[in-house]
Amino acid sequence: MNTYKIIQRLFPKTKNINEIVEILHRYTRFGTNTNQRMAHFLAQVREEVGSEFKPISENLNYSEEAALKLFKNMTPELAEKYGRNEKHPANQEMIANIAYANRIGNGNMESGDGWRYRGAGVLQITGKSNYIEVQKRIEKYAPGTNINILENDIHTLEGAILAGLGFWIWKDLYRYADRGIEYKDVDNITRNINKYTHSYEKRREHFNKIKDLIN
Repeated sequence: MNTYKIIQRLFPKTKNINEIVEILHRYTRFGTNTNQRMAHFLAQVREEVGSEFKPISENLNYSEEAALKLFKNMTPELAEKYGRNEKHPANQEMIANIAYANRIGNGNMESGDGWRYRGAGVLQITGKSNYIEVQKRIEKYAPGTNINILENDIHTLEGAILAGLGFWIWKDLYRYADRGIEYKDVDNITRNINKYTHSYEKRREHFNKIKDLIN
């Protein structure tokens, strides 16, 4: 497989390519066992994590105005108290707890679930219910790893990769990858990861950059 070359091209700031390749190749039973599947997977990862392949979590460094505009649960009072303004930096933990309260399987604002299950992993899964479903796939397809994304392992390199792979196989995204290497095929995968994203074109560009490595 051309995994090393794909990562080298998509993630130029990455230093530990060998380590990442070793983890990815260990878990190809999640539906990344061909160059085409792996290329589609990594093109999506590139848009989620940026030019360095590493574990990241959702950036919630919102201004008071942005927090109020983006999240239905946010009131003007809460936005002023926790959003970034002239008086203080953003309280990202509280913004997450407010934004994701009582949805996607999370408890109320006081539960802390919004922050605990914020967007993370190489495909940025969000919400307790999604974490639980992905964890089930990790336990099914990679038994014995002792990775539990519900217990912070999603913020490790192996955990972040397994979270992405668990989502990939849960949503049958490898089947979409098998359909072809045209833009419509990339779009179908994007739609199933984040239907309302504005990054469809960028994800096509990422895939196009590595399309010649599929053989």
